Amino acid sequence: MCDLERSNCLQENLNPRSVRDFLEKLENKIEPHGIVMIKNGKVILDAKWAPYDTSRPHVVNSVTKTFVGIAIGLLYDKGLIHLDDKVVDFFTDIKIHPRNEAIKKVTIKHVMTMSMGQLTTPVLDENRDWVSALLNNPITFEPGSMFHYDSLATFLLSAVYSKVMNESVAAGLQRELFEPLGITNAYFFDNKDGITIGGLGLFIPTIGLAKTGYLLINKGVYQGKRILSEEWCMMQLSKQIDNSNVFPESKHESRQGYGLQCWHCVNGGVRMSGLWGQMCLMLPEFNFVMAVNARGSSSQPMLDIFNETILPALKNEMIDSEQDILDTYLKNRKMVIEKKEYVSPMKDIIDGKEVKVINDLYGITSFKVSFDQDDLIFEVVQKGQKYSCIYKHNALKKSISNIIELFPPYYDSLSKPKKDLLNYNEPYTYGQYIWEKDGSLLLTTLYDNEATHFVIRIYYDYEYAAFEWTSLTCCTKYDLVLVHGRYI
Repeated sequence: MCDLERSNCLQENLNPRSVRDFLEKLENKIEPHGIVMIKNGKVILDAKWAPYDTSRPHVVNSVTKTFVGIAIGLLYDKGLIHLDDKVVDFFTDIKIHPRNEAIKKVTIKHVMTMSMGQLTTPVLDENRDWVSALLNNPITFEPGSMFHYDSLATFLLSAVYSKVMNESVAAGLQRELFEPLGITNAYFFDNKDGITIGGLGLFIPTIGLAKTGYLLINKGVYQGKRILSEEWCMMQLSKQIDNSNVFPESKHESRQGYGLQCWHCVNGGVRMSGLWGQMCLMLPEFNFVMAVNARGSSSQPMLDIFNETILPALKNEMIDSEQDILDTYLKNRKMVIEKKEYVSPMKDIIDGKEVKVINDLYGITSFKVSFDQDDLIFEVVQKGQKYSCIYKHNALKKSISNIIELFPPYYDSLSKPKKDLLNYNEPYTYGQYIWEKDGSLLLTTLYDNEATHFVIRIYYDYEYAAFEWTSLTCCTKYDLVLVHGRYI
């Protein structure tokens, strides 16, 4: 395992009080899952909020784009591509509509800088070739002249990589990035054609995300071994296109410019950034990296707090506190979920009673709730397949569960089966339940690789029951599911 040396904030001249202030304010704004800081090539903070763990894979959403950018960098360093190469030249087997001549102007750099010239997203379904859809999507403005953020642009880069290397980005980065960095449990989602989705779909431990950020600011060298060229790292992190006119002033962190699949920041740093609070901030000036996994909104609230607390401390190495002020705060950090001691007198009425579904909108035929002391087992049958999860009263119960497959996140619908994904790691499930009142139960489901909670409310009376499924800060095929029926 290629681990970096461990140190602490005090030893690396970062005021521990400023880091504690950052964490306290952050916890009031978002739900942190894991935060790792590296300074001077040493891990100075490894904070985790149970049940999440910084050594376990966690979804990073659009942070995935920067990793696809690194894959393109590996091709660049081998001399296999150039940034001014035309994208269509890699896909001579695809027929392009004669009216879409402008697509032939699009270069690798245009795609890397989100300036392909397309303003619309093509319609995709499981039967359509994604590359053909993108190359036949109309060009609205001159390629390279305007920034327009598009996750499918990164998929196109992933497809270029596969054309050149005859393998997926997932396979290439496993060999050429993750193994040298000692990251043993990261994985990507590939689409049904075996092309890494690219714009999203990477699951990587927080510590692995931080290591990757450190590699980039260390000019491509990790533990004395060169992985990327210095030239590529400098290009990828440099501002390549202005985007200040694309976003309103209120989104100040999105207006600072864009590199090669990464964002520039108000504080002069560069970041990988993903939906719902996934981020890796790189500050080469201070030899500093911070990786965050969380359930939040965007990078901006985190960066605002960072700029208020830690950035001044990086600029001024005056120390006014001891390390234990931070260490004490970090002990036993954990998720806080609502608890209630109340137990409904109807527990015995609904225990083990199977409910036959009446509104069969989702292929669900039945469900039931059973109790075993403080544990609750929720079971659902959909299209002959049983889905189940265990929940504990007022505490999180660890298990392996398939309940997420009942209404899976959006990227699952784009991907080939998980069992076929390279290096796929089965997540742990944590379930808790409370009685909200006599007629309802609240089940909260956490997966340690997700940025969301899956919430199930079960409503019941003496002859009828229903359950409602929602996901917090996550996109699924259905925003809200309501299933109801009668006891058998």
